[in-house]
Amino acid sequence: MKNLSNRKIVQIILFIFLAELLSIFAYFLPNFGQIAFFIIALTVLILTLIKLEYGIWILLAELIIGSKGYLFYFEHSGIIISIRIAIWLIVMAVWLGGFLTRLAKEKQLPKLEISKKNNYFYYFAILFLFIAWGAINGFLNHHRFNDLFFDLNGWFYFALIFPIGEVLREKRDIYRLEEIFLASTIWLSFKTFFVLFAFSHDLFGSTLELYQWIRNTGVGEITQIQGGFYRVFFQSHIFILIGFFIVLIFMAESIKNKNKKNLYWQFSLASVFLSVILLSFSRSFWVGLAVGLFACFWAALKIFGTNTGSKTFLLVPAAAIISAILIIGIVKFPYPKPLGGFDAASLFSDRVSQTDEAAISSRWQLLPPLQTAIKQNFILGQGFGANITYESKDPRVLETNADGQYTTYAFEWGWLDIWLKLGIFGLISYLALMGKIIYDGLKTKKSLSSGLAIGLIVLAAVSFFSPYTNHPLGIGYLIIAGVIINLAKGRHNLD
Repeated sequence: MKNLSNRKIVQIILFIFLAELLSIFAYFLPNFGQIAFFIIALTVLILTLIKLEYGIWILLAELIIGSKGYLFYFEHSGIIISIRIAIWLIVMAVWLGGFLTRLAKEKQLPKLEISKKNNYFYYFAILFLFIAWGAINGFLNHHRFNDLFFDLNGWFYFALIFPIGEVLREKRDIYRLEEIFLASTIWLSFKTFFVLFAFSHDLFGSTLELYQWIRNTGVGEITQIQGGFYRVFFQSHIFILIGFFIVLIFMAESIKNKNKKNLYWQFSLASVFLSVILLSFSRSFWVGLAVGLFACFWAALKIFGTNTGSKTFLLVPAAAIISAILIIGIVKFPYPKPLGGFDAASLFSDRVSQTDEAAISSRWQLLPPLQTAIKQNFILGQGFGANITYESKDPRVLETNADGQYTTYAFEWGWLDIWLKLGIFGLISYLALMGKIIYDGLKTKKSLSSGLAIGLIVLAAVSFFSPYTNHPLGIGYLIIAGVIINLAKGRHNLD
C-alpha cells in the first residue's frame, strides 16, 4: 500500500482541489459552468485517446469524490447531462473504437480482455442478461420511458468492466489505482472536515451558498444536529468506509512485519477515516461498520494469526478515541468563535435510538408497499421503471403533497429494489457474483485482496438500507474489486 508521502498522491490531491474550486465557480456562474463542462469533457477525450488508462483514472477519481456525479453538468431545455455520464461515454466510446479497430485489422472477432483467464466472466455475463431482461420487462409492463431510462442508466456502469479489465493488468496499474484511491479519499476527508468547520463557525458570515453548492450538485447533505454541531453526509463516504477496512488489514500486515513506520501513518489514516464515518451520522454506514469489523477481525486472525489479529483490533478503540477528539476539536476550535455547544455524549446515542426522523420514518413507510410489489411478480420482477406510491415524511414532499403521498422508481432498500426490477433470479445472479469475488478475495490471504473482499461485504450490508449496489458508486467498486482479485487469484503478487 502506497505511503502518504508519495509525491504523486500530493499532486493528485492538488488536481482534485482545483477541480472542486472550478466546480464552485461553475455552479455560481452558469454560463461559465457550461463552458467548463465542455472544456473538461474535451480534455478527458484527448487524454483518453492518448491512453485509455488516463480516462479510467479520471473516471475513478470522479466516482470517488463526486457522489451523484454532478460537480459539473450541462443543462439545456430541461435536459441535464452530468460530467459522470460524459466521462463514461468518452471512456466507453474510445474503448469501443479500439475494439472495432482491432476487429477490422484482424478480420475476426478479437477476444475481450475480460474473457481471458477471468474467473468472473460468466457471472458478469449472466447478470448482464438479467439487466437486459429488466429493461425488456419494463418496456413490456408499459412503464413510463423516462422512469425506465433513468432507472436503468446507473446500471450502464457495469459496461466499464470491459475497459477497466483491459487497463488493470499489471502491478504498476494497481499501484496507480492505489494512489488515486488514497488521494481521493484523503481529499474527501479534508473536505468533510472543512465543511464541518465552516458550518460550526459560520465561517463566511453565511454558509447558505456553500450549502446550495453541496446540495444542488448532489455531493451530499448538511444537517444541524445539536447547537453548533452539524451532520456532514456525502454519498461518496462509502469509499471512506471501505477504505477504513482496507487500511485496517494493512495495519495487521505492518504489525506482523514489525513495520512501525507504515503502521504509524496507517493508524493515522484509519483514525481520520473513522471520524468521517462517525460524522456522516449514517445508520447504514454504522451497520456496515459493525459488520465490517466482525469480518475484518475474522480475516486478520485467519491471515496473520491470533496474536497479530488481536493487536490490530486493540488499536480500533484507540482510533475511535482519536476520531472523537478530532471531531470535537474541529467543532470547538476557538477561532473564529464557534456557534454553540453540544452534548457529545448524547449525539450518537440519540441518533441510534431516534425513530421519528423524516428519513428513517419514510424508509419504513416504503417497506410494506415495496414488499407487496415484489410479491406480485417475485420470480420475473417488474422491470426497470416500476413505480411505488407510499407515504413520505420528507418535508420537501409535504410541501407539494399535504398527504405525503409520493410515487417513485428509486428506493432506499437496495437489495429489494434489485429484486423488484430483476426478479429473484436476477437478485441471485448479483449475489452469486459478489459472493464469488468475496470468497476468492479472502481465500488469497493477501492484504489487498482481503481488504477489497471485506469492502464488498460492507457494501452488501450497507445496501440492505441504502441504494449502493444498484448505483455507479457500488457498481464501480464491485468492478474494481473483481478485476484486482481476479489478478491476485492468477498468482499475481499485488500487495
